[in-house]
Amino acid sequence: MDQRQLVVRRDLRGCTLLDGGRPLAWYPQLGQALAMARLLAEANALRFGAPARVELCECGQAPRHLYWRV
Repeated sequence: MDQRQLVVRRDLRGCTLLDGGRPLAWYPQLGQALAMARLLAEANALRFGAPARVELCECGQAPRHLYWRV
């Protein structure tokens, strides 16, 4: 199984959480989107043994990978 890819895309309107390229949810603030991404990554670790890969994309910046201990 491929590693699950979660992306938080931040722009001037807010943050969109993408799961495997599909929009999952929209949040007005970055903290809310990151909290949901972390929750999904931890749930993925409980189910499959490895957390999902989480990436943060902000306007005009290179994507950053975020890591949490699970």
